[in-house]
Amino acid sequence: MISRVFCQRRTVLAFACQYRSLHNMRVAGLISGGKDSCFNLLKCVAEDHNVVALANLHPPIDNNGELDSYMYQTAGHEMIGCVAQALGLPLHRRALQGTSLNIAEGYKGPHAGDEVEDLFELIKGVKEEHKIEDLFELIKGVKEEHKIEDLFELIKGVKEEHKIEAVAVGAVLSDYQRVRVEDVCSRLGLNCLSYLWSRDQAQLLEEILACQIDAVLVKVASIGLDPKLHLNQSLSTMKDHLSKLNKDYGVHVCGEGGEYETLTLDCPLYNSKIVIDECETVIHADSDIAPVGYLKVKKYHLEPKPAEFTSLSWADRVKQLPMATSETFTAEFLSRATHSPPLKYVRPETTNLVSEWPEKYKTFVVETENEVFCSLQAEKTGDLVSDTKGLMDRLQEVLAAHSCGFPNLSYVLLYISDMSQFVNINAVYTTYFGINPPPRICVEAALPSTSLFHAQVLCHKDPTLKKTRHVQSISHWAPSCIGPYSQASHVGSNVFVSGQIPFVPGAMKAVPTGFPGQCQLALEHALTVGEVMGVTSEHITSAHCYVYNEEDVAHALSSSYVRSTIPSKAETLCVVVPRLPRDVSAEWHVNFNLEGVVPHTIATGDDDLKKVCTEVGSKMHQSNLYFVFYSAGSIDVNQLIAGIKEVNSNHLFVPIPVIKVVSEVEHLTKKYQVACVQVPGYGYGL
Repeated sequence: MISRVFCQRRTVLAFACQYRSLHNMRVAGLISGGKDSCFNLLKCVAEDHNVVALANLHPPIDNNGELDSYMYQTAGHEMIGCVAQALGLPLHRRALQGTSLNIAEGYKGPHAGDEVEDLFELIKGVKEEHKIEDLFELIKGVKEEHKIEDLFELIKGVKEEHKIEAVAVGAVLSDYQRVRVEDVCSRLGLNCLSYLWSRDQAQLLEEILACQIDAVLVKVASIGLDPKLHLNQSLSTMKDHLSKLNKDYGVHVCGEGGEYETLTLDCPLYNSKIVIDECETVIHADSDIAPVGYLKVKKYHLEPKPAEFTSLSWADRVKQLPMATSETFTAEFLSRATHSPPLKYVRPETTNLVSEWPEKYKTFVVETENEVFCSLQAEKTGDLVSDTKGLMDRLQEVLAAHSCGFPNLSYVLLYISDMSQFVNINAVYTTYFGINPPPRICVEAALPSTSLFHAQVLCHKDPTLKKTRHVQSISHWAPSCIGPYSQASHVGSNVFVSGQIPFVPGAMKAVPTGFPGQCQLALEHALTVGEVMGVTSEHITSAHCYVYNEEDVAHALSSSYVRSTIPSKAETLCVVVPRLPRDVSAEWHVNFNLEGVVPHTIATGDDDLKKVCTEVGSKMHQSNLYFVFYSAGSIDVNQLIAGIKEVNSNHLFVPIPVIKVVSEVEHLTKKYQVACVQVPGYGYGL
């Protein structure tokens, strides 16, 4: 059992590494010798990282054959030294000692005797010796969970020796592999680079071959693949056959289902080509349908490349390759998006006249048969750490009183009074979560001067109904989580997606364009995340765009991309707030429902506060549901509460003060603006 103190130190360490520079890092590559690990090395070089060491886990010395593993590729392991020699990099190896002990969906080590801990120790040593910032392909070989402690020991050793700061993974499809590598990286305070993650396999295979990766099959285990015919065949020769097997039987063309393993004989980073002189085919399991066999290399040699090639830097060797990178992602996006010069963040004037909230609204709970909605305020006492911890402890107590806990959280809405405190609040917040923290939306709001931040959370009483997508690796798929939150959770028929900002995923920095482009990219990211959760734009039921510039409201609500993406039936709002994370100009909060049920919304604007209160109060009276409530204009919170209570005294609510809240562009000029949005989950979809 790990102590709470150790867990806090570990999670703070993991969170802190998210805020280091992600460019020009010293990297160690976890290599299997296969196509994916070598291609991911090319990706890292193309992203301006400096690869300084290699690491590999191999079968025990007394095992002369190929080892079945969920975590690691061991076919061709006898050639790893030759691969390192061809690359001209120091190699760190460790024999697998652990086995697959923990095969649950999630993994949170350490687990004594698990193969992942071997990797931990190996990488730790490399990191300390080479001062590496990113351990990258070091983790490609991971495929079996009870061997995860082997992974831990491997990475730990690499880290200690090379002073690395991150690990990059050649994973393409396996959540099992990715989650365990991310756990090891988290425990060691390392970033994780996984540039191949979630790529379309057919496109990826084409790109690998176009980038001059020359690999041969060294293991086959699939229908349509015969060890006697297909071992030692080049990937380029096998491409059409693999495509046919994919069409006929659903075989993964990149071998992500374990159909085959490869050995890279040549790539642009090699200074010498590997030539196999003698080999033999070993039949591991004979079968008329899907025989299993591997290639055992007996003799080989290295063939040096011309001096005019080897004198080139790695960066020069890869810059002309037809490869997807952060640069090509940015260029492709800007070619189809509305582009304008990027603007520097300028803090808008906060016009709200906010007084202290009534005491009874600082903490309150609404409970239904299956859900709990809780709203709490963290007050300032002068000690940010203590204030944040106090709110999180209080939230834990409130949820426990309703038979819930943090694992029950479907999502969190976090309104911060000063976004400059974002990192410090997160450092405490993250210590309360382990595997798969809830999705989160975080913006600055014009809170009372005594308030540090305000949290609103939704829980489902049965945490087993929740499925979470939490990708910490940096990839070209979607932005990695830059804080203690998951990209999305799926509860019942609802899919809750974290607030999405316009980052270029592989670079983890804002796309260099003005509001129209940033608005579009953030919404695209929400759709990308939703897609892996099984929903599309047709399932959008609510979409809130947060901006800090009032002039951007009209575009956020009426641009051609927004109108063609968000269904007309969906509840759409634009909320103007003082500041957004990383000073981007747009953040989208999008919810989906598989049944298409749309939340009830009240949105109104008027120059007469009494009329606003009357309309809102009367409409709220028609429903027994709780609403997330935004107020804007020169509305004192207490005046708004009192005015609505005169009409309807049956509801508890906390108006979150913002600069503007608009459902229709015409409302922008109104003096008083209010929007009440039905909490997702209450009365629909669960």
